Amino acid sequence: MSASTLDIRWSRQVKSEIPLVTHGSETLASRIGVHFHERRCPACNSIVYSRRHSRCGVCEQILPTNCLFNIAEAEKVKALIRTERQRHKAWLMRIEDGRQ
Repeated sequence: MSASTLDIRWSRQVKSEIPLVTHGSETLASRIGVHFHERRCPACNSIVYSRRHSRCGVCEQILPTNCLFNIAEAEKVKALIRTERQRHKAWLMRIEDGRQ
């Protein structure tokens, strides 16, 4: 069994930055080609936690397009999710077969 080290970098300079979580030497953002910027709902000013959904998770108002992934980013996220699901399924199959 292998383990990964979680590395979170907090920036004291700008409070609105999201901390980067790394897996080895690459960040999730670099894997999907997306730049992290804190987005807020214009209706209730709450943080938009998912740029995949068209509605705010707090007030359920429709979010403007600048709060959502663009088409290219959305396709990259879909491909990443599909790949991770396949990897997880393969891992489960290995575990069921008794191989680790």
